[in-house]
Amino acid sequence: MFGNGDKKAEEVTVFHKTTASFEYLINGDSDLLLVAEPDPVVYEEMENAGFKYEKDPIAIEGLVFMVNATNPVDSLTIDQIKGIYTGEITNWSEVGGLDLPIAPFQRNDTSGSQVMMIDTVMGDTPMMEVPTELVSVDMGDLIDAVRGYDNQANAIGYTVYYYAANMEMADGLKIIKVEGVEPSESTLASGEYPLLSHYYAVMKST
Repeated sequence: MFGNGDKKAEEVTVFHKTTASFEYLINGDSDLLLVAEPDPVVYEEMENAGFKYEKDPIAIEGLVFMVNATNPVDSLTIDQIKGIYTGEITNWSEVGGLDLPIAPFQRNDTSGSQVMMIDTVMGDTPMMEVPTELVSVDMGDLIDAVRGYDNQANAIGYTVYYYAANMEMADGLKIIKVEGVEPSESTLASGEYPLLSHYYAVMKST
């Protein structure tokens, strides 16, 4: 953006998790965020601090769901996903899969992908509480856990499309369709894929 080249950009760019990024902006330690939608508590903190900001969408992102590559399930509806994460659907055979219990992995409450999960899938429906070993603070940990959980094809987890496809973090896993639509750059751009959100540019108002 400033014509300084990749090397200079790397020197002034710092990576943080979603909530922490906003804390750096509020404290004056960051000038510009390129970030996913944060937890609603972040907006409360900015309002309480009297922090004025500008926020503009700059890119489309999609929430995608991953299962073990040997899982025969290729597609789920939004209602089926919601049923899995409320605990109403507990076995893969209920959605056309093998007779195996479903192990639904989640992210921690303040992560960007967890906020996207609530916004695009769950809405006002609360997610069930799961054992702590099924909650991952780090996205890479979640993907690794879904890939190798119990050496069976019973785990499911979610991430953003960029991580799964562009960073190839889902190798050894299968990204499933949602409502029969495969997530791809074209289906995200066209709006055909149903679970969409944005990345934003956020900076302090002058």
